[in-house]
Amino acid sequence: MRGPLTGIKVLDLSAFVAGPLCGSILADYGAKVIKIERPDCGDLQREVGSRRNDMSGFFQVLNRGKRSLAIDLTSDVGKQVVHKIARQSDVLLHNFRPGVTQRLGIDYDSVRGHNERLVYLSISGFGADGPRHTQRAYDPIIQFMSGIASSQGGEGKRPVQVRQLLIDKLTAHTGAQAVMAALVARASTGKGQLVEVSMLDVAIGFIWSDAASQHILQGEDIETLPPSGAAGHIAEFADGWGVTFALSDTEFQNFLLALNLDHLIDDPRIATIHARMRNRDFLVEVYRNHVVPAARKLSLEDAEQRFLAYDVPFAAAQKLVDLPEDAQVRHSGSLRRAFHPRAGEFIEARLPALFSQTPALPTHHAPSLGEHTREVLEELGYSAATISAWHDEGLLAG
Repeated sequence: MRGPLTGIKVLDLSAFVAGPLCGSILADYGAKVIKIERPDCGDLQREVGSRRNDMSGFFQVLNRGKRSLAIDLTSDVGKQVVHKIARQSDVLLHNFRPGVTQRLGIDYDSVRGHNERLVYLSISGFGADGPRHTQRAYDPIIQFMSGIASSQGGEGKRPVQVRQLLIDKLTAHTGAQAVMAALVARASTGKGQLVEVSMLDVAIGFIWSDAASQHILQGEDIETLPPSGAAGHIAEFADGWGVTFALSDTEFQNFLLALNLDHLIDDPRIATIHARMRNRDFLVEVYRNHVVPAARKLSLEDAEQRFLAYDVPFAAAQKLVDLPEDAQVRHSGSLRRAFHPRAGEFIEARLPALFSQTPALPTHHAPSLGEHTREVLEELGYSAATISAWHDEGLLAG
C-alpha cells in the first residue's frame, strides 16, 4: 500500500522554496500533486544550484513526485484550467503575495463555491494583512526580523544568519502538517477550510520556546537563567571539532570524568544543574582553563570512545559530503541514491517519519518544465486539437 495520503489530489501553485517543498512532502506521503508553472521560464528554482542537463538538484529536492503543467495563469485559458483542476482537488496550495490570487481569480472565496471540501493553504511572508503584508519576504529577511539572527550572534554582537533556508523549510513542514490536520477535520465535518501560514509566525514559534525563554515570564522577581541549550559545548580536539551535551548532573559528572577532570566534580559552584545555571561565569572559566586544554590532547576518535564509555552525548563535526557514508545514516536509510532521466544519479533524503502500514516514499523524480502538460489536460477532457492550439498561442509549454 502507498503512503497515508494515497487518493488525495493536490494543486500546487507555489514557487521558490516553502510552497514547493510543502507540496513535495505531500507527494512523498502519497498524494497526487500537479504543479502549475509559467510556460516561459517555470519555477525560478530550476535555475538555482548545481545542475546537469538543465535539471537543478535543488529543484529535484523541492519538486519530486509532482507532475508539471506549464500554463499561463494570467490568461483566460489558464484560469479556466486551474479552476477545473481545483474543483477536482482535495488541496490547493500557493505562496503568492496577498492580493495576487484575487487578481487571478483563484482566491479562496472564488474557488470554494465550486468545491466546499477543498483545503486551501495560503503561505505568505508576513500574513494576509498588517503593515508588512504586501512586502516581499525571503528567508534571510525573516531570520533578521524574527530575532533568530540576533540570537545566533549573541547579546550585543553582530547578528549571524543561519546559512541555510531555515525558515522556508520550517514553513514547508508546518504547512504540510496543517494541511493534514485540515484533512482530518474534513473527515468529520465534510468541509474543507482556509489555512494560512506565514513565515514570520513560523519563525517566531520556532525560536520562542528556548532561545527566547528568558522573555516568556513577565513581571517582577524573575530569576534569569540560561536555556537548556546552553549545556552544549563545542570543543576543538587534536584533529577536529566536536560537541558534547551534558545537561543532567550525571552527564556533567561523567563529562568531567571522561576528560580526567574528576577533581572538579564536587565543586559546589558546578555540582548541580541549578548551580551551573546560576554560576555561568565560573562555568565558562572551567571550560576555558580545564576543558579546552584537556580536549586538545584527544583525537576525535579517542574523545568519542571516552565520552560514549561514560554515556555522555557526543558527535564529531561531520561534513555534508561525508554524511552518506556515516554508519548510522546508511543503516537508517536516511539518504538514498536515485536516478533522474535528465540529471542522472543523485542523492536525496527520505521523509523522516517511518510508517509500518502506509510507507511514505518518493514516487518519481522532479518533472521537466511542462513534462505533463498534455497528459493532465487530456485527463481534464481537453482535445488534442485544443491543446495544440493553446500551445501555438504560447499559453502552454511541454
